[in-house]
Amino acid sequence: MDLLIGNVQLKSNLLFAPIAGFSEVGFRHLCAKYGAGLTFTELVSAKGLCYGNKGTEELLAKTDLDSPCAVQLFGSDPEYMFKAASDDRLKKFDIIDINMGCPVKKVFNNGEGSALMSNPKLVTEIVQAVREGSHKPVTCKMRAGIENGKPIAVECALAAEKGGAAAVTIHPRYREQFYSGTADHSITYDVKQALKIPVIANGDITNKASLVKIKAQTGADGFMLARGALGRPYLFSELVGIPYEWDRHAAILEHISILKEYFPELTVANIMKLHLCYYARGEKFAKQVRVAVGEAKDLAGIYSVVEGFFVE
Repeated sequence: MDLLIGNVQLKSNLLFAPIAGFSEVGFRHLCAKYGAGLTFTELVSAKGLCYGNKGTEELLAKTDLDSPCAVQLFGSDPEYMFKAASDDRLKKFDIIDINMGCPVKKVFNNGEGSALMSNPKLVTEIVQAVREGSHKPVTCKMRAGIENGKPIAVECALAAEKGGAAAVTIHPRYREQFYSGTADHSITYDVKQALKIPVIANGDITNKASLVKIKAQTGADGFMLARGALGRPYLFSELVGIPYEWDRHAAILEHISILKEYFPELTVANIMKLHLCYYARGEKFAKQVRVAVGEAKDLAGIYSVVEGFFVE
């Protein structure tokens, strides 16, 4: 179940997706600990890197355990993508991933994210620019297409391969769907048939049964977990089939401890408000946790929630 992307050998072919607000250094650390073969940062603005935005810097935190790790860049200008990819701060990352799937209006209307899929020629140019700037393997994460029922993933994936991409991830929902509906993995299959480079399936992988089904449907080389792994980093061990011990309370404290090494306490508290709701998912006290984190004003308040609900 290992996977080679360019010259980067992964220990498993299960990957943790780049998710805004969730794919921060603490949770990536836990996913890697439990068997994720590759993790991704949250999406990082190429222009933000070039202009030295403070918020961009915080997204580049990385632990030794969280390796290999890909940094995900978004942008639509090959020149800025080249400059960002060559930035010294990205040298600690193993792979550069290009965001071609973000459906958010602010990103899309700026010609970035999933909007790139409307211009396969530009896709090729951006991949080439990032390769030349980074001298690292370059991957792309894209959707089925932009408009519902009009798949363009094969054309865009071939354009990425032409530019020198080392792998492509397909999230087979359309931009118009955002995250609703179900992923159409027949599109992932079509991409897999068309490409010579590895293809990674993303979308609706939440347990062993869904992984087995999507593996059979697509013949993909790798499989990316997204929201299904939130609150459950042990899912990687479960799907890889390696023994593991899960102590949720200890994992949450480790998560917070990692974050405190890189962020101010208020930032840590705000990050954990999101994660604690997922750590509580499926429990009778899940609603109480949502209320409690909403009332928490600082990190002390977050610790109070952790000790009040998650001690087993």
